[in-house]
Formats: sequence, C-alpha cells, structure tokens
Amino acid sequence: MALIDSNTYIEPTSGTSLNSARIQFNNAFRSLLTNFKSPANPVAVNLKASGANIGEQDGMLYRSATTNALYISDTVHKKSSPVGGNFTRVGIGNRVENGIVSLAGNVASYEIGELVATPSASGAISGNARLYLISANNGTMADVIDVGIPPENGSVTNVMIQLASITADRIKDANVLLQKVDFTTGTGDGGVGKNATLKLSSTIDEDTSIGFATQNTVANVAIQHIAHSVGITSGLNIKDQAGNYAPLAANIATQSAIFGGQTAPVALMPAGTIIAWGGAAAPSGWQLCDGTALSRTTYAALFAILGTTYGNGNGSTTFNVPNSTDRTLIGAVSGNISRGDTVGAFAASGVLTTQSATQALTVSTGTFATSAKDSGTGSAVTSVTTSAHTHNLTVPFVGVLFIIKT
Repeated sequence: MALIDSNTYIEPTSGTSLNSARIQFNNAFRSLLTNFKSPANPVAVNLKASGANIGEQDGMLYRSATTNALYISDTVHKKSSPVGGNFTRVGIGNRVENGIVSLAGNVASYEIGELVATPSASGAISGNARLYLISANNGTMADVIDVGIPPENGSVTNVMIQLASITADRIKDANVLLQKVDFTTGTGDGGVGKNATLKLSSTIDEDTSIGFATQNTVANVAIQHIAHSVGITSGLNIKDQAGNYAPLAANIATQSAIFGGQTAPVALMPAGTIIAWGGAAAPSGWQLCDGTALSRTTYAALFAILGTTYGNGNGSTTFNVPNSTDRTLIGAVSGNISRGDTVGAFAASGVLTTQSATQALTVSTGTFATSAKDSGTGSAVTSVTTSAHTHNLTVPFVGVLFIIKT
C-alpha cells in the first residue's frame, strides 16, 4: 500500500528500530485512506516484505494520477492492462471524462467492458453528456460505443420497441422490407381473411401517397390517392414532383396479347398508330398525317415502323409520314392497294371528278325492201359515238385530322 510521504512500503524487521517501525506503521495505516496514487503503476520496489521486493499484489488498489481513475490488481479477471501490471477496472464503476474530447485523449487507457460518462460544465459541450461502452482493447475511438444509440447488428427486436412509437424521422433512408403472412383484414379495406395487406392512411380529408426518390427534389414520383376525388382520378394517380401525371411503364395483359413479349414496356398506343383527331393540331407525341418529312434519328421508333413506305424524305436523314390531306384511308392487306399507295385527292367541297373518255354505243341494224318502181336506196343507223367528257360526284363528308403516333 502507499505511504503518505512515499510510494514504498517497507515491512519492519527484527533489525528495525522501534521508532522507525512505529513511523512505518503509522504511515502504512494512514495510507489506507489514500491508497497508492502515482502517474505510474506500482512496481516491485514499491512493496517489500522481509527486506525483499514483492511488488504488486492481487487486490491492491492503484489510483492513476494521469487518468484520475481507480484500478485494482487482478491477475484472474483483468481484460487488459492499459496502465501496466495486472491493474484493471473490471468490476469497478464507470469513469468520467470532461466531454468527448477528453475521452479521445485518454482512450488508450481504457479496456474492454469499461463504461465512461462524458458530462461537462463547459458551456460549449455541457449539453452533450453521453454514456459510452468500450467494446475492444485496441485503444482507439473505434472501440467506443454510445450506449444510447441502438446497435445495427440486428439485435434490436420488435419487443424492444414500444407499440405505435416509430415516427417518420426514425425510419432509415434505405430499403424497408414489410412482410407478414397473416394479416387479419376487415371489410372495406381491400380484402378479408389471410391477405397480406399494407395499410397506408392519412386523416379522412387528406391525400395519401407513397413517394419514390423524394430526396431528389427535381425528379421524383408518387402514387397518390386523392381524398374525395370522383371519376377517373378517384383511384390511384401517379404524379411527379410538379404535380403532373408521370409515365408508367408496365406490362398490361391486353398489350402482351397484341404486341407480344414481356421483356420491355409497350405503349398503350404504339408508334405508327393512326387515329382520327378532332383537334386543330396534333397533341404531344403525335404527328399530323400530312406528308411531313421527319428525322430518322429523332423519330427512330416511327421510322422503324414506316421506313420509306410513304416517302423517302431527303433520301438519307429524313422520311415521310402518310399524307391524308383531302384523302380517305383504305385497307391495304393483300388486295389491289398496297401500303403507301396514294392516288388523287378531293377537290373543294368534296367533289370528285371522273376520268375523261370516249363512249361508244352499239345499236341494232335492220333491213327493208325497196320496190322496183323506186330506184333509190334506204339507210339505217348502225353505230353511235359520244365525245369525251367527265362527271362530277359530290361525296358527303366531315373533315377531321388523321394523326400518327410517333
């Protein structure tokens, strides 16, 4: 044990004077109140018996003047000995550091299993008091675990979390797997019985949505249910960050049956579809069937369907769309008309003019007898020919635009 005026204890022997022995015993007893305090741990010379150095003994207490922590010598239970010898803090209460910076400065003196609190009266860090656990004997801050933060090794289970206690700001920004094989659902919520149901709801008068890529403020989408909406918007709506309706790539059963394949999404209206349109101009994604030349690169999907069937464009970088101006559309499947055939056009007011041609009439001829008394002859009509001419035909019509999907 430590003496008040020395770190060395010398056990009295038969040759020790009575006065010296008395002083040694008095100092030894007073040392019980102070233990051994020093910047360095006790070594052999600090403890003698019968004139020999016996040094550190199991159960001996040592207070480090460097770390301001109390240690006990324990050859059996020590985890490590950051201060030397067999001195450990195993079984002794937590240590205290003046904030996290102080802890970092002394971290090499800690051993696995120690607890350390970091309260501080300093204004700058007074509100950052934490309790830490030393998880390894590496003597680095990587070994220091904040016991107030749940571990991320899967050891936190449902029973440790209070019911209805998880708020949105506590859900990690990553993939979340929600899985349950037996939800008991009630009527009016999409099903009954053992259906796996994920229920999302806001208050009764507010919209409900699931957002995707919401950290990207310029490009995100959400599946939305609009409160009190009726008609075509009463179901699910897919909108982007600006509130506009966003595209949806999916494989719908009717599309698969018509277009075939499931490896890529197919538009509800594929490129090359022609429809009648009552508007004054083609909508976005469509082109008037007016014979316009389009870029083979910009409109690659449409060019892959039409090719140069309706016009070769400039012969290299463009192609033409069908020209339905003043024309009707007629089926061209293995008949007398082929794809791309274009003949004639309506005149003003829907008038069609027939082709000009010469017409011949065939008539019957007859014979008649002449008497001997008349020496003249008789004649009969044998053919009739008309001059070439045309006819005008007015076709009833309603004018609309034909547009083609690009």
